[in-house]
Amino acid sequence: MHIQSIFVAAILGILSSDPSWAKSKDVGAIFERTEPSQATLTLTEEGDAWRVTFRAGGIPDGATTSADCELEAVGPQDVDGAISAQVVPFDGEFNTIGAESIGEGDATIEVSVGPEGAFVTDSGAATRYCGFGSYIDGFYRRADTGY
Repeated sequence: MHIQSIFVAAILGILSSDPSWAKSKDVGAIFERTEPSQATLTLTEEGDAWRVTFRAGGIPDGATTSADCELEAVGPQDVDGAISAQVVPFDGEFNTIGAESIGEGDATIEVSVGPEGAFVTDSGAATRYCGFGSYIDGFYRRADTGY
């Protein structure tokens, strides 16, 4: 039990408010969420589309806390600031998803970007590709990154 608590604390520490892991990329914007669990959202411009990267801790629930969720999706941004992104294959630090794992079906993540933050609506991608109890939905505040 004690080791599990240390592990969960270490993972949440990784997802703290210092998104230094994202600064090595050409990141356009960084957003953070603290409820229902720590999460970071980054937007990286890729031509006419945006790569949306999520790193979210599981909702804290003692020994049954879900593992971290990491997802990447790519899609265009419309004139109202909404990005409609499809989950894409990637090799991340906490998760790897190959093309064969994505399969058929809708894995769209909607990200509505505004001046104070971004609101994420997940169509089940976190449930499909991450552990039970991982969520990426909700409001992410714009992070003060010094950019």
